[in-house]
Amino acid sequence: WAGYQACMANPPDCTHLLIIQDDAMPCANFAQALEVISRENDVPVCLFLARLPRRSSKDATNALKANRRYVTLFIRDFVPVVAVLWPRAKAQEFMRWAVNAKLPGQPNPRSDDAVVGRWMMTTRQEIRATCPSLVEHPDMEPSVIGRQPAWGKDAGRVALHLAEDALAYDW
Repeated sequence: WAGYQACMANPPDCTHLLIIQDDAMPCANFAQALEVISRENDVPVCLFLARLPRRSSKDATNALKANRRYVTLFIRDFVPVVAVLWPRAKAQEFMRWAVNAKLPGQPNPRSDDAVVGRWMMTTRQEIRATCPSLVEHPDMEPSVIGRQPAWGKDAGRVALHLAEDALAYDW
């Protein structure tokens, strides 16, 4: 959480912020697709979704089968923050909320996924995920909260559905 806060502090003058973990691997034509996705969305968009959280991943699989490019995350799920495209205004709103909110894990919250999920739930925010994911999280590094890597195996922390080329889809 401390790292996520640092990434969102003092945003530049822009329309959107991309907060992406350093071990995430974007697919081909990622930046070009983000230009379109940012124009089409005024809510935060997760660019990565694994098999967890379960309800949202099930909804994403159904959306992909129906040729829909986005799914709204289930309000009670955590928010996977491997790669999130934040409209600047929503990022600022989230950071103002976090100052006085009861955060999961207080007094020392660690999980950025849980904090963003709490914001989504308590303020009834819409957060979407792309279908498919545009970023892979190969899970080759230990997490900062102590989880050991799965070495690329699906331990719930690799993309459920991954695009090879982001521009192969109509965003």
